[in-house]
Amino acid sequence: MVVLLSTVTGVVALGGSAAALDAGAASTYPGTPGSSTLGTFVYVARPGDAVAEDGIKTITLHSDSGSFANVTDDDIFIAVRGGKRIEISNQNSSIVDVQGVNVSSSRGGNELTITLPRPVRPRFASDSPNTGAEIAVKVNNFTTPPQPGSYTVNATLATPSGTTDGPTATNSYSPTAPTLSLENQSVSQFESSQSLNVTAAVPGGGYIGLFTQAPNGSPGELIGATNVSTSSDPQQYTIDVGDNISKSQPIMAVPYTESEGRSASLRQEQSFEPSQDDQLVVNGDLVNATAQVSTLDVDAKVTAGNEYDQGAKLYFTQGAASTSYRISTVSNGSLADGVSQFETAANGTAIIDTTDLDKGRYAITRVDNGSLVSLDNDSTTGAGDDSFVVTGQQMTTTANTTAANGTNATTQAGTTGATTTGTTATTGDAATETAAGSNGGGATQAGSNGSSANESANSSGGETGSSGPGFGVGIAVVALLGAGLFALRRR
Repeated sequence: MVVLLSTVTGVVALGGSAAALDAGAASTYPGTPGSSTLGTFVYVARPGDAVAEDGIKTITLHSDSGSFANVTDDDIFIAVRGGKRIEISNQNSSIVDVQGVNVSSSRGGNELTITLPRPVRPRFASDSPNTGAEIAVKVNNFTTPPQPGSYTVNATLATPSGTTDGPTATNSYSPTAPTLSLENQSVSQFESSQSLNVTAAVPGGGYIGLFTQAPNGSPGELIGATNVSTSSDPQQYTIDVGDNISKSQPIMAVPYTESEGRSASLRQEQSFEPSQDDQLVVNGDLVNATAQVSTLDVDAKVTAGNEYDQGAKLYFTQGAASTSYRISTVSNGSLADGVSQFETAANGTAIIDTTDLDKGRYAITRVDNGSLVSLDNDSTTGAGDDSFVVTGQQMTTTANTTAANGTNATTQAGTTGATTTGTTATTGDAATETAAGSNGGGATQAGSNGSSANESANSSGGETGSSGPGFGVGIAVVALLGAGLFALRRR
């Protein structure tokens, strides 16, 4: 289950001298510019205020830049919190004490007047009456200003006779531009646990979903998701995508906000449901990032007993880290002549090119101690049992690579290098690392290292191998692509 992380964005400080309606906390969810959002605006009434004596009949909210134009009666929830909590809403709920509100907004949408069905007097704590009572007004479908910044929503409270408290001096909230970056990276199609890295900052909290890309460029099938915090600074997250990536393809990252819960504590209890939660939209544009995720450019994983055409590239995963291995022919169930040798990368993998292997049966041994590698991972190890067959039939293949997909920009980082001696090469550490790719902020996979959103990754060269004279089999190199791509697409 994916759990939404969020935090309360403000704390109301009560106390001090009496005043005509003090300002409290203010926040929006999502906390992004140009969004239809849940606005929470808190004000403090104290003994001596007009509404403390005669009750609140109307609440008028004034926004300096945001808009209440789309707010309806059903979008309002009010909690008066003091010596007694009073809830006011149109919702048919057992927790609502006063049911029924009406709203009207100014033509420009900068003011909203909320009319209560009857006057509501704030209650004060008997042991500390001067601390006041909070009037928390939650407004759905409030539209934040189109640009990041600090903005105010002030309130004026009126009694049935028209006497007013306020307006408040200031009650500010600060929408922040979201950040989302998904860099080009690679995974192994033979692993049952794949993961991808994404950099994100989603103000107000939410989820990041990873999707395949549909033919029309929209999000397709969900392959993985994670929760993100409310940090305004970009952070890197590693998302488990299971074994959902079997071929090179573009992948989309899309942030979502939780659709259930009027408060951060209620939203924390929810889980990610793409069909129910809300895609993050800023100024009418869907926030998303697209990158190319590449699988290994191989034809199969080398396995005992299997047959492969001449020219097939085989993925070898049964080795130890940075160790030399020999490929030998098998005759009558016994090891015969050695035909090639190779060295694994730091993760114990390599790619064997069978182009120069003649028709026949082959097994793999360590160079240092001559021990036979078990290709079937069972308890029985023998040259005949742990060997593979090259059929002699020539294989033709096409490269399993695809250019990065994006609408704004594509930046390709340096690829993992390898040095070839004769016909033998060695894959670099990152080249065959499972789920290798862009990495930062403490992630454990090898590959590109990104320090912030939209920053292109840098890749380092791999280790080199060696070959003795007379060996004619090559070991292919897998190149990791690292590129940052940030794209905003219209929904």
